[in-house]
Amino acid sequence: MSLLSRIRRTGLAAFTLGITLAALAQSPPATAADAGPIRIWGHGRKGQDYILTLLKAWQDGYCKSHPGTRFADELDGNASAIGGLYTNTADLAILDREASFIEVDAYQQGTGYDPFRIPVARGSVAIPHHAPALVVYVNPANPLTHLTLQQLDGIFDADHRLSEQRYKTWGDLGLTGDWAARPIQLYTYNIESAEVQFFERAALKGSQKLSCCLTLFQARPNITAEQQIAAALAKDTYGLALSSQPAPALKAIALSNTEGDTAVLPTPETITAGRYPLARTVYVYANRKPKSPVPANVAAFLEYIVSPEGQAIVARTGGYLPLSPELAAKSQELLQ
Repeated sequence: MSLLSRIRRTGLAAFTLGITLAALAQSPPATAADAGPIRIWGHGRKGQDYILTLLKAWQDGYCKSHPGTRFADELDGNASAIGGLYTNTADLAILDREASFIEVDAYQQGTGYDPFRIPVARGSVAIPHHAPALVVYVNPANPLTHLTLQQLDGIFDADHRLSEQRYKTWGDLGLTGDWAARPIQLYTYNIESAEVQFFERAALKGSQKLSCCLTLFQARPNITAEQQIAAALAKDTYGLALSSQPAPALKAIALSNTEGDTAVLPTPETITAGRYPLARTVYVYANRKPKSPVPANVAAFLEYIVSPEGQAIVARTGGYLPLSPELAAKSQELLQ
């Protein structure tokens, strides 16, 4: 090939490359919509609110700074959430509890690694379907004022993973007189309920071996489990109950993690601060491979949720409670 021919061919290639680069430069930039919708599965139920109002408020706030972002929400319940992740039909799974051991095992079987999660909100004080805190109640005649998690373990658990001491009578808890020899009769939800499963992880170190002195309740037509628990305890001077709904005729017991901590009742302040031991937390799970980042569009949305603006939305939307600034900062660190 002559020198002139090579120059002509080189010039044509450069001209073609220039046209291509110019066309790319004039193409519209990628938008949030190009990434497809962020698919969210989990906590909720068709025709009922649950977390939908809060989720929509987060999404509306996020879209103000990320226009074009789309969301596809399928809130059919906690049980569907983790499965959506490992079958790649969901980008995020939102639960008003920790994933169960069975759910984590299924995820591991499907992916080969653990699911990634961050806390995004605290549960409510006592609003149904909004992760209400569990409360220990006794009969109003009972002089008991507070308990620790170790004592609850000794009362409810047959394994006693937190406490070597067993508390079978009120005397074991320090009550005297007629109370001392009276056995502690326990009232709570069915052992398969979300409330008991949360209690096992929060107060019994995961043990599923409960005391034989339990009377268990589940919802029936026209009467809730909480109403049945309250009615049973009201008739039993020497009983102790675990419930998630207010029972004005009964006495709520302040709780602490250990004997040295200040015992508190569930309030917006003690739950947000992480001081009430039986407060529940809302988590978002994502499919994150080890040593890999969360997909950029998903990570940006999660960062917004746990940002001061996102947590302010939790505070003013009602129902759920915001994270403490310290816990929100930890959530942000986990996304890095």
